[in-house]
Amino acid sequence: MVSEWFGVWMDGADPSLRTLHILVKTIELSTAPIITVLCSDLMTPLKHKKLIYTLIGVHAGLEVLSAFFGFIFSVDAQNVYHHETFYWVYVLAYVSGVLLFIGQLLSESSHHYGLYRALVIVLPVFFFCGLFLQYGAGVRIMWACSAVDVLMIYILYSELTQKIDALTHLLNRRSYESRLASLRGHAVIYYFDVDEFKSVNDTFGHGVGDAVLAEVGSTIYAVFSKVGYCYRIGGDEFCVIAQISDTAAEKYLSEFLRELTARRVKNEHLPHVSVGYACFNPVLGSVEDAIKRADRTMYHYKRKRKSEALTNDDTVKS
Repeated sequence: MVSEWFGVWMDGADPSLRTLHILVKTIELSTAPIITVLCSDLMTPLKHKKLIYTLIGVHAGLEVLSAFFGFIFSVDAQNVYHHETFYWVYVLAYVSGVLLFIGQLLSESSHHYGLYRALVIVLPVFFFCGLFLQYGAGVRIMWACSAVDVLMIYILYSELTQKIDALTHLLNRRSYESRLASLRGHAVIYYFDVDEFKSVNDTFGHGVGDAVLAEVGSTIYAVFSKVGYCYRIGGDEFCVIAQISDTAAEKYLSEFLRELTARRVKNEHLPHVSVGYACFNPVLGSVEDAIKRADRTMYHYKRKRKSEALTNDDTVKS
C-alpha cells in the first residue's frame, strides 16, 4: 500500500524521479501476490508449497524484467505510469493469490461448521470491484476496497480465534459453554478423557503430548463433525454435542473406537481414550444432569478398561 501511495504521488511528477518511480512500481507489483500467499501459508500450511512459491518467484522476476523492457508496465519519459500488453500477468498472479487466501479462509470456516461463511463469501466482492476499476490506470480505489477486506478479515479472524482451540482446531470451552446455554432440543452428549496422558507427557515430553491431543481431536472430528459440534474443554478432555437419535449414539461410539484403534496401530504414542455419553431431552431433565451422566459413564468405562487390563496382565504372568 505504501508503494501504491508513492506511485500515485510520483505519477506525472518531476521526470527526474522516473527511476525511483520505476523502482517503487516494481516493488509494488512484485510483492503484492507474495503477501497474499504468505498470509495464506501463515493461516494454514499450504499444500504444494514449493510449486506455489516458485510461481510467485517467477512472477517477481518478470516484474523486474518489465522494469527494463516495459512489457507488463512502463514509466515514460514524462514520468507517467502505464499498463502494458502483459499487465494481465500481474492481474493473474494477484487474483490467484487472493483466491488462494479466500480458499484457505473458506476451508478454515468449513472446518468449524461454516462459521461466518457468508462473510468469507462477501470478501471477494469488494476486492474484485476494486481490481476491475483499478485496471483502468486512472482509477485508484483498489486499496480502499482492500482496506475494507482487511477489516472484514480481521473481524473474521478475531471471532474464529475466540471460538477455536489453537492446538486441536476444535471448538474451545467458551464455545462449548455458549452452546450448552442455548441448547433447547434433543442431543447426545459425549465426554472423552485421554488415558494416562500425564504419563505420555512425563515420558516423551510435551511435544509428543501436544501431538497426541491433536491426533485425538482429529479422530473425534473425523467421526462426529458431520453430526455434531466437537470441543476441547480441558487439558486432555473433549466433548461432542451431537444431533443424533438415542439409537444412533452407540453406533458413533463404536465408530470412534474403531477409528482410534486404527490410528493407534500407526502411532505408538497414542493412548487409549475413555468415552461415555448421555442422551439429553429438555422435557425429561436439565443439561447439567445429562453432563453428569455422561461424565459418570465415561469414568465407568475408564475403570472397566483398567480392570480388564489388570486381569489380562495377571493372566499373562500366570
